Amino acid sequence: MKTFLLAAALLTASVASAQTTSSNANLAKRLNQLMRDPKEPETEVRAVLDGCHFTQVIRKYRPEGKKEEATAFQVSHQKNGADWAVKSDDKVEFELKIGVEWSQVTSLTYAPTYDEKTNQRYYEVKIKREHATKDGSGTNSTTLELPLYTTDEAVARDIVRQLEQVRHRCGG
Repeated sequence: MKTFLLAAALLTASVASAQTTSSNANLAKRLNQLMRDPKEPETEVRAVLDGCHFTQVIRKYRPEGKKEEATAFQVSHQKNGADWAVKSDDKVEFELKIGVEWSQVTSLTYAPTYDEKTNQRYYEVKIKREHATKDGSGTNSTTLELPLYTTDEAVARDIVRQLEQVRHRCGG
């Protein structure tokens, strides 16, 4: 009987884990669709949901014919649940990755915004991370801004709701 209960518990846990992975993949796919600015096809903004870690990737591809101007470099830093990296090479003009642990995210908000250059209205999601300094004298904070190229507030609200669910599952 104990073996049966243990097997049932393990099966339930693995099904829940598979559902979480699937919902994270669907959320990342939806975010990636919404963050793609149709007016800037050479720039990619992507979200990566990996367990309890969120990463935003901003990548601008190098235009054809500009490969000879490329200077390759890569710099990265990882500390206390947050990370960032910057790189450039012959294919990528500029790439920035910023990552945070959901357990350190203190707020998720969204608001309408306006791009004066393109006369485009859209929503922006802000993910704020705070982490106490080692000496306890204050906090370090990071804010990730995710553009959602939609004018539909219900879409932005639903994205924030789903991100909040991920945050709560990860102890945030």
